[in-house]
Amino acid sequence: VVGSVINDFTARDHGHIVVTSSLTAFRGLPGTIGYTASKAAVMSLAECMYADLRKTGVNVQVVNPGFVKTQLTEKNDFNMPFIMEPEEAATAIFEHMNNPESFKKSFPAIFSWLFRLGQFLPDWAYYGIFRPKG
Repeated sequence: VVGSVINDFTARDHGHIVVTSSLTAFRGLPGTIGYTASKAAVMSLAECMYADLRKTGVNVQVVNPGFVKTQLTEKNDFNMPFIMEPEEAATAIFEHMNNPESFKKSFPAIFSWLFRLGQFLPDWAYYGIFRPKG
């Protein structure tokens, strides 16, 4: 989708791109191989686009939500801390979109701190906390 609009946006020197990644993009979790890898790629894509386009009229932003109640999360058989209602997540995203000075928003805040701090834990500690189920 981004590829279909980026040339028009850069030619006009105006546009707004918001991509949705996830808190899981910060560090891998057991049992989420495809989901986490794709969300990490999306966050990296947004970071590269932001770096390339930040001096243009094209605004690039990324949102990293935690768990949101959806048909997909209803199928999960594990605890989902800080799960949000869709309206709550939509409000956070909308507020972020209306703050053009902000590039990345990760939420809910307390939950996002855990994921972001997990990047700095040594592997033995991180994988000791996040063990595969079973």
